[in-house]
Amino acid sequence: MSGGAMAPAAPGGPGALMRAEIAEQPARWRDLIPTQRPAWEAAVDAVRAASPQLVAFVARGSSDHAAIYGQYLVPYVLGRPALLTTPSLHSVLGVTPAYPAGVQVAISQSGRSPDLVATAVGLRSAGLPLVSITNDAASGLARLADAHLDLVAGPERSVAATKSYTAELLAVHTLVRAVAGDGLVRLAEEIDELALRAERLLERLASEIAPIVEAVAGVERVLVVGRGVSMASAKEGALKLMETSGIAASGWSAADAAHGPLGQVDVGTLVIALTGASSGRASVVEFAAAAQVRGARILEVGPAVVAGSTSIDAAAEVPDELVPVLEVLPLQVLAAELSVRRGLDPDRPAGLRKVTLTR
Repeated sequence: MSGGAMAPAAPGGPGALMRAEIAEQPARWRDLIPTQRPAWEAAVDAVRAASPQLVAFVARGSSDHAAIYGQYLVPYVLGRPALLTTPSLHSVLGVTPAYPAGVQVAISQSGRSPDLVATAVGLRSAGLPLVSITNDAASGLARLADAHLDLVAGPERSVAATKSYTAELLAVHTLVRAVAGDGLVRLAEEIDELALRAERLLERLASEIAPIVEAVAGVERVLVVGRGVSMASAKEGALKLMETSGIAASGWSAADAAHGPLGQVDVGTLVIALTGASSGRASVVEFAAAAQVRGARILEVGPAVVAGSTSIDAAAEVPDELVPVLEVLPLQVLAAELSVRRGLDPDRPAGLRKVTLTR
C-alpha cells in the first residue's frame, strides 16, 4: 500500500466494510467456477499447451502471498518448479531474464499496477504465455492475458483485502488441480464444501473472538508462524494486523523464525501458531514452545496441540492444501476486531489506500 488521503468512514461505523466482506467470502467462493466455466477451460488449455517446465508468478502485496501458496502447490501437484518474479527487474531496471519454457500466472486484485503489467509484458516477450487472475475483467492484466480468470469477489471497499485474497487462493488451487486433471465439477463441489465449513467457522468466531481480542488488546509485537502452504496465510495474517492496527507484525516459516525472529520474542509478544496443516506442524509447535519459554503468549490457529495456548481450530478434516483458505479467516476477524478495540477504523487505515500503483 502507498500513501493517500483517507476516505470518509463507512456507514455502520468503524470496520463495517471489513466485517461485511469477511462474512461474504463463502458466498463469493461458490461463484468462482460456475459463473465462468469457459474461462476456466481456456486457462487450463493455455497452461497445458505451454507444456511448462516452469511456472512464474507475478504479484505484489496480498496477491504475492497467494503466489507463495502457488509456489508450494505447483511443485507438489504438477511436479514443476515455480518461482516468484521480481517486478523491479522489469519496471525499474528494464531487465528481462532468460526463462526456460514456461507459463506466467499474474495475480492482482486490481490488475492495474504498472510494475506488474511491465513484468507480464516482459515475460511474454521471453516466450511465457500469460494467465491472469484479477477482480477486474477490464484491467490491464486482464486485457493483456492469453486467458483471464475473474475472482468474481465483487467490489472490495475496505482497504484491507479479505475476500479477494481467499478467492485468489482458491483460484490458484483450482487452476493447478484442473491442469493436473481434476474435473471442474468436482472442484466446484469441493469449494462448496469448504464454503460450508467457512460459514460455520465464522459463526463460531462471532462469539469466540471477543475474549481473545480483549486479552491481546495492548499487544505491540506479533509473530505469525506457519510452515509449507501455511506460509501464505502467515504472511497475509501479519499484513492484516499491520494494515489495520499499525502493529509490528511479521509472518514467518517456523524454520526461519527459529534463527533470528525468536530473538525478538519477549514477555508480551503474541505468537500466532498456524498448526492446521499436518505437514510441518511439528516445527511450528516446537517454535511456539520456544517462544513460550521467552514469555510469549501463544494463539494457536489449529488443533489444541501447543500446551498452554489459546486455540481456534479453523480447519479440522480439511486437506492440507486447503487449510490456508480457512486458517486466514480467524486472522482477518482478529485484525478487524482488534483494530476497532484499539479505537481505529480497519476500513480506512491511516496513510493507506486500496489500489497501489507501484512503478
